[in-house]
Amino acid sequence: MQSEELLRQQVDAINHKNMKELYDKFKELYGFESGVTTPRSLRKRIIYRLQEIYFGGVESVDMGILDEIADKDPLANLRGVATRRAKVCGTKLFRVWKGKKYEVTVGAHGKYILNGEEFKSLSVVARRITGTKWNGKTFFGVKS
Repeated sequence: MQSEELLRQQVDAINHKNMKELYDKFKELYGFESGVTTPRSLRKRIIYRLQEIYFGGVESVDMGILDEIADKDPLANLRGVATRRAKVCGTKLFRVWKGKKYEVTVGAHGKYILNGEEFKSLSVVARRITGTKWNGKTFFGVKS
C-alpha cells in the first residue's frame, strides 16, 4: 500500500476520533501534551504532523533561517518581543522523552553534547532522541 493511501486512512481515522483519543494521538506524535484547545485545532495539528512524517517537514537549516528572520521581526512574535538567549558553555538542558530523561550540555563554539557525542545543533540532538525531525529549541523548550 502506498504511503499516500496510508496517510488518507490515518486522516480519515483522525476525523472520527473523540477528544480523549485526539489528545492521546497528539501526545504520541509530538511527545508532549497539548494545551486546552478545540477538536478542530487538534485535528489540524495531528494531520499536519502526520504529513510531516509521511512527506518530510521543513529542513533544520531552513527552519533555522526562518527562526532568525522571525526573531528580528517584532510582528512575528505575537506574545511580545523575542529575546535571544546566549549559549553559555556548560549550560545543561533536560528533556524527558517517552519516559527517559535526556541531558544535553552546551559545549564550546555553540556545539551540543549528548552522551559524550557532539552535535552541531539542538535540532540534530532532538532528531537523534526521537528519530523524527524537530525544531531543537522547541523540543527542549528554550525558545521564548
